[in-house]
Amino acid sequence: MEKETFGFLSGAIVVASIVPYAVRAYQGKVKPNPMTWLLWTMIGFSLLVTYRDSGAEANIWPAVFGFTNPFLIVVFLIKNRSQWKKFEKFEYFCLFFGLVSLAMWIYMREERAFVQYALFMAIVADAFAAIPTIVFVWRFPAEERPFAWGMYAVGYGLGVFAISEHTASNYILPIYMFFGALSIALPQVIYRLRKRSPLTEWI
Repeated sequence: MEKETFGFLSGAIVVASIVPYAVRAYQGKVKPNPMTWLLWTMIGFSLLVTYRDSGAEANIWPAVFGFTNPFLIVVFLIKNRSQWKKFEKFEYFCLFFGLVSLAMWIYMREERAFVQYALFMAIVADAFAAIPTIVFVWRFPAEERPFAWGMYAVGYGLGVFAISEHTASNYILPIYMFFGALSIALPQVIYRLRKRSPLTEWI
């Protein structure tokens, strides 16, 4: 299979993965972590602005969906804000260091001496955003649905096969995204296998 085909499949699956999750979020059947999705929205917006300012045209769509997808979940979170639980200290910790990492990423992108490290700081910011959700699903695997996270992992896993220039920078993002999504899906899958949950509880 051609690398372009892998790239198209990867992008299509990643974009489509938000659909089942957004439906369940609207229905109140999953409990997205506000800290996680707020940070992901801010990271997505920063990426979108950066892409736009750099003159991106056809290749701007991944950045567009990188912002609109988490923003959609934030809208549903605001709609269901009465269901929010009290934030724990570690969640504020993740928010603070996620914002610091995001600020460092924005700065490094503008400085030629540090530009090679900018991607790593973006991943650090994303990781801090993901931690509250990872902790939540390992504690309460029944409160999320694994299908969308599995789709997301598969999408980025396929993205590895679309890489044409074999550099660490090109591999680190899809590999990180694959294992990050997998770490969220895994406890949910284990829980449902043990409980022999019906298919409707997976999606």
